[in-house]
Amino acid sequence: MLKRRIKAETRLTTNEYLQLKRTARRTGLSIAAYIRKCCLTDERVVVIDRKVIGSIYAELNKIGSNVNQIAHIANADKKISAHSIRRIEQYFDEIRRIYDEKMRSM
Repeated sequence: MLKRRIKAETRLTTNEYLQLKRTARRTGLSIAAYIRKCCLTDERVVVIDRKVIGSIYAELNKIGSNVNQIAHIANADKKISAHSIRRIEQYFDEIRRIYDEKMRSM
C-alpha cells in the first residue's frame, strides 16, 4: 500500500479554499485527491452534476422497464410484432436524445 509521507502545503484565501472545497466535492473527490489528480496526472477532472446523472438514470430506468416488458411479450409469444420493434427503436432513439441533451447541459 502506498504511504504518503511528504506533506506539501500552500496558503489560500478563504474564498480560494471554499472554491477548492466546493469543486472537489462536485467531482466526488476529497480535496487531497482532487489536488493530486489535477497536478500529477494528465487526466481531465470532470465535475459531476449529480442531479443530471440522477435524471438520466431515472429516464433510463423507465425506458428499460418498457423494453423489458416488450422482451417479456416477445419471449412469451416467441415472436415480436413490427409495432413492438418500432417501439424498441423509439426507446433507443429516446435514450440517445436524453444522453445527448444531458451531456450538452453539463
